This record gives sequence, C-alpha cells and structure tokens, in this order.
Amino acid sequence: MRNWFLGPPNPSLAVERYRLWAAGYDRSCQRSWAIRQAAIQALALRTGETVFDVACGTGLTLVELARAVGPTGQAIGIEISPEMVAIARGKIAANRLNAQVELSSIEALELVARADAMLFCYTHDVLQSEAAIARLLRHAKPGCRFVVAGTYFQPWVYGWPLNIFTGLRARGYLTTFQGLRRPWAKLEAAGGRLQIQGYYDFGSSYLATGHFGR
Repeated sequence: MRNWFLGPPNPSLAVERYRLWAAGYDRSCQRSWAIRQAAIQALALRTGETVFDVACGTGLTLVELARAVGPTGQAIGIEISPEMVAIARGKIAANRLNAQVELSSIEALELVARADAMLFCYTHDVLQSEAAIARLLRHAKPGCRFVVAGTYFQPWVYGWPLNIFTGLRARGYLTTFQGLRRPWAKLEAAGGRLQIQGYYDFGSSYLATGHFGR
C-alpha cells in the first residue's frame, strides 16, 4: 500500500475526499478567511484583467476575484472536484458575475485565455506537481503575478509540536505531505520569483507573492 503522505499528489484520492467535503467546505474555510482575504488583496487586481483561481474549490475566493476585475475582466476557476464545481458555478450564477469554472485537473487544463494573475489558495497538491505548474506557465502572460497561501511546516527541530497539529488538521484536505517545509519550491524552480510576506495561524500557514519571468 502506497504511503500517500510521502508520495506525489494523488488526484483520484483528492476527488474522492472533496466529494465528501464539498457540502460543508464553505464552513471549514471560515477559520482561514483572514489569510484568503489577504491573498486576494495582495494580488492587486485591476479592472479588465484575467485572473485564474487555481483549484478554486466552491468558489469562495473566485467570487471576490470576479468582483475585483469587474465586468470587463475575466475570473476563471479551475477545479478537479465535480461537486465543488457545481457549488462554485451556482455562486457565479447567483451573483451574475463575469466568471467561469472549468472542471479539470491543472495538468490537463486547456484554455484560450491567458492570465495576468493567478491565485493559489490552499493548493498544496498543485504546488507539488511539476506538470501542473508547467501547464499553468503555458497559460500565463509574461510577468504574470501570483499569490500563494497555504499550509506550512516549520523547522522540525523546534516546530515539531505545531507541525504535528498542522499535519493532523490538514490531512483531510491534501493527499501528500511532500514539500510542506518549502511548499513554494517547485514554483521557484519553474522560474517564479517569490517573496514570503508573512505567516499566519502561529506559523502554520504562509502568504507569498511573486511573478513569473522578469
């Protein structure tokens, strides 16, 4: 049996888990709403821009992104869970926003649109997939901005009590613990220029900003 917590991301397992989480996902996100709002603000969206909400879940942040880019802009959510996509599309329709939600893994994403900015909000599995990052780069305009917020392991020498708590709390939302010491490392390896802006939840979550290319 594969040790899921040490191996690569498992999309099939993610779909199974989020089928169970979808109905109550919005409630579970309330504890991380402060960092989600900070991530949206840090993206500094402008009217008319195209923004991708990577692994957008039930569309909580997608709604805010669509409002930020306005009717002349475009907000595109990408999500692998059919149950999450259905909820997100319902939000977009109810709010009459210029946004769309694509049911797709990031690795298989095919869009005409190219992004001025991308939001990675609690998307650890995506960040650990080199193929997913490569596909997103194909859909990024030169200098595309990004903001990343998510779970993080502190150095184990002194952070092990918090790391154990973090791992137990996060285990239902991700399919690998691989890379949790530096979740952003594969983004950097792909050419993303990134700066950590701060830590949240006693150091168990982080917020970073950056851009691709020069």
